[in-house]
Amino acid sequence: MTVNPPATAVDWQVPTLIGFGSGRAADLGPQAAALGSAPAVLIDARVAESETGRDLLARLSAHGVPAVSVTRVAGVPTLDAVVTAVDAVTACGADLVVGIGGGSTMDTAKLAALASTNFELLESDRWRSGPLLDLDGERGAHLRPGLPSLLLPTTTATGSELNSVAAVVHEGQRRLMVSGRLASTSALIDPDLSASLPTAAVIEGGVETLARIVCPYLAGAALDVTDALAETLAAQCLAALDRLSADPADAQARAELVWIVAVSATQLVGLGRGRYDHVLWYLQDPLCTIYGLPKGRTMSALLPAYLAAIGGGGAIGPRLGDADRLSRLDRAVAVPLGRATFAEALSQRLAAWDMPVCLEDLGGIDIERVALACHESWHLTGRLSGVERPELVAFFGSASGGPAHHEPRLAATPSGAEIPLEGGD
Repeated sequence: MTVNPPATAVDWQVPTLIGFGSGRAADLGPQAAALGSAPAVLIDARVAESETGRDLLARLSAHGVPAVSVTRVAGVPTLDAVVTAVDAVTACGADLVVGIGGGSTMDTAKLAALASTNFELLESDRWRSGPLLDLDGERGAHLRPGLPSLLLPTTTATGSELNSVAAVVHEGQRRLMVSGRLASTSALIDPDLSASLPTAAVIEGGVETLARIVCPYLAGAALDVTDALAETLAAQCLAALDRLSADPADAQARAELVWIVAVSATQLVGLGRGRYDHVLWYLQDPLCTIYGLPKGRTMSALLPAYLAAIGGGGAIGPRLGDADRLSRLDRAVAVPLGRATFAEALSQRLAAWDMPVCLEDLGGIDIERVALACHESWHLTGRLSGVERPELVAFFGSASGGPAHHEPRLAATPSGAEIPLEGGD
Protein backbone atom coordinates (compact mmCIF):
# COMPACT_ATOMS: atom_id res chain seq x y z
CA MET A 1 0.00 0.00 0.00
CA THR A 2 1.35 3.42 -0.96
CA VAL A 3 0.34 6.44 1.09
CA ASN A 4 0.95 9.77 -0.60
CA PRO A 5 1.83 12.74 1.61
CA PRO A 6 -1.10 14.97 0.49
CA ALA A 7 -3.58 12.31 1.62
CA THR A 8 -1.95 11.67 4.97
CA ALA A 9 -2.76 13.73 8.06
CA VAL A 10 0.20 13.76 10.43
CA ASP A 11 0.71 15.23 13.89
CA TRP A 12 4.42 15.63 14.43
CA GLN A 13 6.02 17.49 17.31
CA VAL A 14 9.80 17.58 17.66
CA PRO A 15 10.55 20.67 19.75
CA THR A 16 13.64 19.39 21.57
CA LEU A 17 17.04 20.87 20.77
CA ILE A 18 19.38 17.88 20.52
CA GLY A 19 23.11 18.01 21.11
CA PHE A 20 24.57 14.71 19.93
CA GLY A 21 28.14 13.48 19.81
CA SER A 22 31.12 12.12 21.66
CA GLY A 23 31.97 14.31 24.64
CA ARG A 24 28.75 16.33 24.55
CA ALA A 25 28.18 15.70 28.27
CA ALA A 26 30.80 18.41 28.80
CA ASP A 27 28.24 20.91 27.49
CA LEU A 28 25.90 20.34 30.43
CA GLY A 29 26.94 23.59 32.13
CA PRO A 30 26.61 25.88 29.07
CA GLN A 31 23.33 24.27 28.03
CA ALA A 32 21.88 24.69 31.52
CA ALA A 33 23.01 28.32 31.67
CA ALA A 34 21.26 28.97 28.36
CA LEU A 35 17.95 27.85 29.89
CA GLY A 36 18.07 29.20 33.45
CA SER A 37 20.14 30.21 36.43
CA ALA A 38 18.79 28.00 39.22
CA PRO A 39 18.63 24.35 38.10
CA ALA A 40 16.91 21.66 40.14
CA VAL A 41 18.65 18.38 39.35
CA LEU A 42 16.94 14.99 39.30
CA ILE A 43 19.58 12.29 39.01
CA ASP A 44 19.50 8.51 39.02
CA ALA A 45 20.50 7.35 42.49
CA ARG A 46 23.25 5.05 41.22
CA VAL A 47 24.61 7.60 38.78
CA ALA A 48 24.77 10.11 41.63
CA GLU A 49 27.19 7.80 43.45
CA SER A 50 29.44 7.37 40.42
CA GLU A 51 32.40 9.48 39.33
CA THR A 52 30.45 10.37 36.20
CA GLY A 53 27.54 11.71 38.25
CA ARG A 54 29.77 13.77 40.51
CA ASP A 55 31.59 15.19 37.50
CA LEU A 56 28.34 16.22 35.82
CA LEU A 57 27.12 18.06 38.93
CA ALA A 58 30.50 19.77 39.19
CA ARG A 59 30.18 20.97 35.60
CA LEU A 60 27.05 22.89 36.52
CA SER A 61 28.85 24.64 39.37
CA ALA A 62 31.90 25.35 37.23
CA HIS A 63 29.72 27.16 34.71
CA GLY A 64 28.05 29.35 37.31
CA VAL A 65 24.77 27.44 37.54
CA PRO A 66 25.13 25.20 40.61
CA ALA A 67 22.20 22.95 41.44
CA VAL A 68 19.79 24.59 43.88
CA SER A 69 18.47 21.13 44.75
CA VAL A 70 19.47 17.55 43.97
CA THR A 71 16.83 14.81 44.07
CA ARG A 72 17.84 11.18 43.62
CA VAL A 73 15.51 8.96 41.63
CA ALA A 74 15.35 5.18 42.11
CA GLY A 75 13.27 3.03 39.77
CA VAL A 76 10.03 3.72 37.94
CA PRO A 77 8.48 6.76 39.64
CA THR A 78 5.35 6.47 41.72
CA LEU A 79 2.95 9.40 41.86
CA ASP A 80 4.17 10.08 45.41
CA ALA A 81 7.76 10.23 44.13
CA VAL A 82 6.75 12.75 41.47
CA VAL A 83 5.01 14.87 44.13
CA THR A 84 8.22 14.79 46.19
CA ALA A 85 10.23 15.86 43.14
CA VAL A 86 7.85 18.73 42.39
CA ASP A 87 8.02 19.87 46.01
CA ALA A 88 11.82 19.94 45.76
CA VAL A 89 11.72 21.92 42.51
CA THR A 90 9.26 24.52 43.74
CA ALA A 91 10.65 24.89 47.27
CA CYS A 92 14.07 25.99 46.03
CA GLY A 93 12.76 28.45 43.45
CA ALA A 94 14.25 26.57 40.51
CA ASP A 95 13.77 27.99 37.04
CA LEU A 96 15.05 24.88 35.23
CA VAL A 97 14.85 21.10 35.68
CA VAL A 98 17.87 18.96 34.75
CA GLY A 99 17.39 15.19 34.45
CA ILE A 100 20.41 12.85 34.47
CA GLY A 101 19.96 9.08 34.24
CA GLY A 102 17.79 6.47 32.60
CA GLY A 103 14.21 6.53 31.41
CA SER A 104 12.64 6.63 34.87
CA THR A 105 14.75 9.59 35.91
CA MET A 106 13.98 11.48 32.73
CA ASP A 107 10.26 10.70 33.01
CA THR A 108 10.33 12.06 36.56
CA ALA A 109 12.17 15.18 35.41
CA LYS A 110 9.68 15.81 32.59
CA LEU A 111 6.71 15.38 34.92
CA ALA A 112 8.30 17.59 37.57
CA ALA A 113 8.98 20.35 35.04
CA LEU A 114 5.37 20.32 33.80
CA ALA A 115 3.64 19.76 37.15
CA SER A 116 5.62 22.59 38.77
CA THR A 117 3.37 24.97 36.86
CA ASN A 118 0.34 22.65 36.67
CA PHE A 119 -0.20 21.27 40.18
CA GLU A 120 -3.53 19.72 39.19
CA LEU A 121 -1.57 17.02 37.33
CA LEU A 122 -0.65 15.58 40.71
CA GLU A 123 -4.24 14.90 41.77
CA SER A 124 -4.59 11.19 42.52
CA ASP A 125 -8.06 10.85 40.97
CA ARG A 126 -6.73 12.00 37.62
CA TRP A 127 -4.46 8.94 37.49
CA ARG A 128 -7.30 6.53 38.35
CA SER A 129 -9.18 7.18 35.11
CA GLY A 130 -7.24 4.57 33.17
CA PRO A 131 -3.77 3.55 32.05
CA LEU A 132 -3.50 6.30 29.44
CA LEU A 133 -3.79 10.01 30.21
CA ASP A 134 -3.64 11.76 26.82
CA LEU A 135 -3.51 15.53 27.31
CA ASP A 136 -2.84 16.62 23.75
CA GLY A 137 -5.34 18.63 21.73
CA GLU A 138 -8.34 20.13 23.49
CA ARG A 139 -7.86 17.89 26.52
CA GLY A 140 -4.63 19.67 27.36
CA ALA A 141 -5.49 23.15 26.13
CA HIS A 142 -5.60 24.42 29.72
CA LEU A 143 -2.04 23.33 30.50
CA ARG A 144 0.49 26.05 31.16
CA PRO A 145 4.04 25.67 29.81
CA GLY A 146 6.26 23.86 32.27
CA LEU A 147 9.71 24.89 33.43
CA PRO A 148 12.47 24.48 30.85
CA SER A 149 14.06 21.04 31.01
CA LEU A 150 17.45 19.67 30.02
CA LEU A 151 17.92 15.89 29.86
CA LEU A 152 21.13 13.87 29.72
CA PRO A 153 20.55 10.11 29.29
CA THR A 154 23.05 7.69 30.77
CA THR A 155 21.35 4.79 28.99
CA THR A 156 20.97 4.00 25.31
CA ALA A 157 17.46 2.77 24.59
CA THR A 158 14.67 4.55 26.38
CA GLY A 159 14.27 7.57 24.10
CA SER A 160 12.54 9.42 26.95
CA GLU A 161 14.78 12.43 26.41
CA LEU A 162 13.10 13.00 23.03
CA ASN A 163 9.51 11.85 23.45
CA SER A 164 6.41 13.38 25.00
CA VAL A 165 5.45 10.43 27.22
CA ALA A 166 6.08 9.73 30.90
CA ALA A 167 5.31 6.60 32.92
CA VAL A 168 4.16 6.55 36.54
CA VAL A 169 3.20 3.64 38.77
CA HIS A 170 0.06 4.49 40.72
CA GLU A 171 -1.82 2.08 42.97
CA GLY A 172 0.20 -0.81 41.58
CA GLN A 173 -0.41 -0.07 37.89
CA ARG A 174 1.71 1.65 35.29
CA ARG A 175 0.10 4.80 33.89
CA LEU A 176 1.19 6.77 30.85
CA MET A 177 0.82 10.52 30.47
CA VAL A 178 1.07 11.85 26.94
CA SER A 179 1.43 15.56 26.22
CA GLY A 180 3.51 17.64 23.86
CA ARG A 181 4.31 19.83 26.84
CA LEU A 182 6.25 16.94 28.39
CA ALA A 183 8.89 17.09 25.66
CA SER A 184 12.19 18.39 26.98
CA THR A 185 13.53 21.77 25.94
CA SER A 186 17.01 20.40 25.27
CA ALA A 187 18.78 17.06 25.38
CA LEU A 188 22.44 16.11 25.34
CA ILE A 189 23.20 12.64 23.97
CA ASP A 190 26.76 11.46 24.51
CA PRO A 191 27.69 7.96 23.21
CA ASP A 192 30.73 7.98 25.50
CA LEU A 193 28.42 7.50 28.49
CA SER A 194 27.55 4.03 27.20
CA ALA A 195 31.18 2.89 27.21
CA SER A 196 30.99 1.46 30.74
CA LEU A 197 27.64 -0.28 30.27
CA PRO A 198 27.74 -4.09 30.52
CA THR A 199 27.27 -5.71 27.13
CA ALA A 200 24.29 -7.70 28.40
CA ALA A 201 22.55 -4.48 29.43
CA VAL A 202 23.40 -2.90 26.11
CA ILE A 203 21.80 -5.82 24.28
CA GLU A 204 18.58 -5.42 26.25
CA GLY A 205 18.38 -1.80 25.21
CA GLY A 206 19.08 -2.65 21.61
CA VAL A 207 16.21 -5.13 21.53
CA GLU A 208 13.89 -2.55 23.09
CA THR A 209 14.93 -0.06 20.42
CA LEU A 210 14.45 -2.61 17.64
CA ALA A 211 10.92 -3.30 18.89
CA ARG A 212 10.19 0.44 18.93
CA ILE A 213 11.10 0.54 15.24
CA VAL A 214 9.58 -2.72 13.99
CA CYS A 215 6.30 -3.08 15.88
CA PRO A 216 4.63 0.15 14.72
CA TYR A 217 5.91 -0.64 11.21
CA LEU A 218 4.06 -3.97 11.30
CA ALA A 219 0.85 -2.30 12.49
CA GLY A 220 0.22 -0.53 9.21
CA ALA A 221 1.57 1.28 6.18
CA ALA A 222 2.80 4.85 6.35
CA LEU A 223 4.58 7.21 3.99
CA ASP A 224 6.92 5.33 1.68
CA VAL A 225 9.88 7.29 3.01
CA THR A 226 8.83 6.45 6.59
CA ASP A 227 8.64 2.75 5.80
CA ALA A 228 12.05 2.86 4.11
CA LEU A 229 13.53 4.63 7.13
CA ALA A 230 12.11 2.02 9.52
CA GLU A 231 13.50 -0.82 7.40
CA THR A 232 16.93 0.79 7.25
CA LEU A 233 17.00 1.53 10.98
CA ALA A 234 15.97 -2.05 11.79
CA ALA A 235 18.77 -3.44 9.63
CA GLN A 236 21.31 -1.00 11.07
CA CYS A 237 20.20 -1.77 14.62
CA LEU A 238 20.78 -5.49 14.07
CA ALA A 239 24.16 -4.77 12.49
CA ALA A 240 25.27 -2.54 15.36
CA LEU A 241 24.21 -5.15 17.90
CA ASP A 242 26.08 -7.85 16.01
CA ARG A 243 29.25 -5.77 15.98
CA LEU A 244 28.97 -4.90 19.65
CA SER A 245 28.42 -8.51 20.61
CA ALA A 246 31.53 -9.50 18.71
CA ASP A 247 33.53 -6.60 20.15
CA PRO A 248 32.04 -4.75 23.15
CA ALA A 249 34.83 -2.17 22.82
CA ASP A 250 33.66 -1.14 19.33
CA ALA A 251 33.08 2.55 20.07
CA GLN A 252 31.81 3.30 16.58
CA ALA A 253 29.14 0.61 16.84
CA ARG A 254 28.02 2.00 20.20
CA ALA A 255 27.82 5.51 18.75
CA GLU A 256 25.78 4.25 15.80
CA LEU A 257 23.39 2.47 18.12
CA VAL A 258 22.93 5.57 20.29
CA TRP A 259 22.15 7.52 17.11
CA ILE A 260 19.60 4.89 16.04
CA VAL A 261 17.95 5.16 19.46
CA ALA A 262 17.71 8.93 19.09
CA VAL A 263 16.25 8.80 15.59
CA SER A 264 13.74 6.13 16.60
CA ALA A 265 12.54 8.35 19.45
CA THR A 266 11.93 11.45 17.32
CA GLN A 267 8.71 10.06 15.78
CA LEU A 268 10.26 9.97 12.29
CA VAL A 269 9.65 6.22 11.95
CA GLY A 270 6.03 6.71 12.96
CA LEU A 271 4.94 9.46 10.59
CA GLY A 272 1.68 8.41 8.98
CA ARG A 273 1.04 5.63 11.49
CA GLY A 274 -1.23 5.57 14.51
CA ARG A 275 0.15 7.22 17.60
CA TYR A 276 -0.34 4.10 19.71
CA ASP A 277 0.68 1.40 17.22
CA HIS A 278 3.43 -0.18 19.35
CA VAL A 279 1.15 -3.11 20.28
CA LEU A 280 3.95 -5.17 21.81
CA TRP A 281 4.43 -2.47 24.44
CA TYR A 282 0.94 -3.12 25.82
CA LEU A 283 1.49 -6.88 25.78
CA GLN A 284 4.74 -6.68 27.73
CA ASP A 285 3.57 -4.00 30.15
CA PRO A 286 2.13 -6.41 32.80
CA LEU A 287 5.38 -8.40 32.78
CA CYS A 288 7.27 -5.25 33.73
CA THR A 289 4.71 -4.10 36.27
CA ILE A 290 4.09 -7.43 38.03
CA TYR A 291 7.59 -8.89 37.96
CA GLY A 292 9.76 -5.77 37.80
CA LEU A 293 11.50 -6.91 34.63
CA PRO A 294 13.25 -4.56 32.17
CA LYS A 295 11.41 -3.87 28.91
CA GLY A 296 14.25 -5.18 26.76
CA ARG A 297 13.93 -8.65 28.27
CA THR A 298 10.14 -8.76 28.28
CA MET A 299 9.95 -7.67 24.65
CA SER A 300 12.62 -10.18 23.70
CA ALA A 301 10.66 -13.01 25.34
CA LEU A 302 7.48 -12.07 23.47
CA LEU A 303 8.89 -11.12 20.06
CA PRO A 304 9.07 -14.66 18.56
CA ALA A 305 5.45 -15.42 19.51
CA TYR A 306 4.36 -11.95 18.39
CA LEU A 307 5.92 -12.39 14.94
CA ALA A 308 4.57 -15.95 14.68
CA ALA A 309 1.04 -14.73 15.45
CA ILE A 310 1.24 -12.05 12.76
CA GLY A 311 2.71 -14.38 10.17
CA GLY A 312 0.45 -17.30 11.01
CA GLY A 313 -2.83 -15.46 10.82
CA GLY A 314 -5.53 -16.73 13.14
CA ALA A 315 -7.92 -14.59 15.13
CA ILE A 316 -5.36 -12.53 17.01
CA GLY A 317 -2.70 -12.15 14.30
CA PRO A 318 -4.28 -9.34 12.23
CA ARG A 319 -4.90 -7.34 15.40
CA LEU A 320 -1.23 -7.44 16.32
CA GLY A 321 0.14 -6.60 12.89
CA ASP A 322 -0.15 -7.04 9.13
CA ALA A 323 1.18 -10.26 7.57
CA ASP A 324 1.91 -8.50 4.28
CA ARG A 325 4.04 -5.94 6.07
CA LEU A 326 5.91 -8.73 7.83
CA SER A 327 6.61 -10.22 4.40
CA ARG A 328 7.94 -6.85 3.28
CA LEU A 329 10.20 -6.77 6.33
CA ASP A 330 11.40 -10.26 5.41
CA ARG A 331 12.49 -9.00 1.99
CA ALA A 332 13.98 -5.74 3.23
CA VAL A 333 15.88 -6.98 6.29
CA ALA A 334 16.07 -10.78 6.51
CA VAL A 335 17.04 -11.72 2.95
CA PRO A 336 20.16 -9.48 2.94
CA LEU A 337 21.16 -11.27 6.16
CA GLY A 338 20.86 -14.65 4.45
CA ARG A 339 17.64 -15.65 6.22
CA ALA A 340 14.25 -16.33 4.71
CA THR A 341 12.25 -14.45 7.31
CA PHE A 342 12.75 -11.64 9.78
CA ALA A 343 11.39 -13.89 12.53
CA GLU A 344 14.10 -16.46 11.81
CA ALA A 345 16.87 -13.87 11.64
CA LEU A 346 15.77 -12.25 14.89
CA SER A 347 15.15 -15.45 16.85
CA GLN A 348 18.60 -16.75 15.97
CA ARG A 349 20.17 -13.51 17.08
CA LEU A 350 18.24 -13.34 20.33
CA ALA A 351 19.44 -16.84 21.16
CA ALA A 352 23.02 -16.00 20.21
CA TRP A 353 22.87 -12.88 22.36
CA ASP A 354 21.63 -14.97 25.31
CA MET A 355 18.40 -13.01 25.40
CA PRO A 356 15.08 -14.63 26.39
CA VAL A 357 13.14 -16.12 23.47
CA CYS A 358 10.07 -17.18 25.48
CA LEU A 359 8.43 -16.58 28.83
CA GLU A 360 10.06 -19.70 30.26
CA ASP A 361 13.37 -17.87 30.01
CA LEU A 362 12.04 -15.16 32.33
CA GLY A 363 11.13 -17.75 34.97
CA GLY A 364 8.00 -18.15 37.08
CA ILE A 365 5.53 -16.29 34.87
CA ASP A 366 1.84 -16.81 35.69
CA ILE A 367 0.21 -16.64 32.24
CA GLU A 368 -3.35 -16.31 33.55
CA ARG A 369 -2.36 -13.44 35.82
CA VAL A 370 -0.46 -11.64 33.07
CA ALA A 371 -3.32 -12.03 30.59
CA LEU A 372 -5.83 -10.73 33.12
CA ALA A 373 -3.68 -7.72 33.98
CA CYS A 374 -3.10 -6.94 30.30
CA HIS A 375 -6.82 -7.16 29.55
CA GLU A 376 -7.85 -5.06 32.56
CA SER A 377 -5.32 -2.34 31.76
CA TRP A 378 -5.60 -2.01 28.01
CA HIS A 379 -8.80 -3.60 26.67
CA LEU A 380 -11.09 -0.62 27.21
CA THR A 381 -8.54 1.79 25.72
CA GLY A 382 -8.84 0.08 22.34
CA ARG A 383 -5.06 -0.34 22.10
CA LEU A 384 -5.41 -4.12 21.70
CA SER A 385 -8.03 -3.88 18.93
CA GLY A 386 -10.68 -5.78 20.86
CA VAL A 387 -8.52 -8.76 21.83
CA GLU A 388 -10.34 -10.60 24.61
CA ARG A 389 -8.90 -12.27 27.68
CA PRO A 390 -9.05 -15.88 26.34
CA GLU A 391 -7.13 -14.74 23.26
CA LEU A 392 -4.52 -13.11 25.49
CA VAL A 393 -4.22 -16.31 27.51
CA ALA A 394 -3.65 -18.20 24.26
CA PHE A 395 -1.07 -15.68 23.06
CA PHE A 396 0.92 -15.70 26.29
CA GLY A 397 0.63 -19.48 26.29
CA SER A 398 2.18 -19.60 22.82
CA ALA A 399 5.02 -17.47 24.16
CA SER A 400 5.63 -19.70 27.17
CA GLY A 401 8.03 -22.09 25.43
CA GLY A 402 7.97 -24.90 22.90
CA PRO A 403 10.16 -26.84 20.50
CA ALA A 404 11.72 -23.76 18.94
CA HIS A 405 12.94 -22.73 22.37
CA HIS A 406 15.04 -25.88 22.65
CA GLU A 407 16.91 -25.57 19.38
CA PRO A 408 20.70 -25.26 19.78
CA ARG A 409 21.89 -21.70 20.06
CA LEU A 410 23.90 -20.15 17.26
CA ALA A 411 27.57 -19.48 17.68
CA ALA A 412 27.61 -15.95 16.40
CA THR A 413 25.82 -12.81 15.28
CA PRO A 414 26.02 -11.04 18.60
CA SER A 415 24.71 -8.15 20.43
CA GLY A 416 25.01 -4.96 22.26
CA ALA A 417 23.08 -1.74 23.00
CA GLU A 418 21.45 0.03 25.97
CA ILE A 419 20.47 0.64 29.56
CA PRO A 420 22.11 2.17 32.61
CA LEU A 421 25.62 3.38 33.10
CA GLU A 422 27.04 2.88 36.58
CA GLY A 423 23.44 3.66 37.41
CA GLY A 424 20.15 3.88 35.59
CA ASP A 425 17.10 1.74 35.11
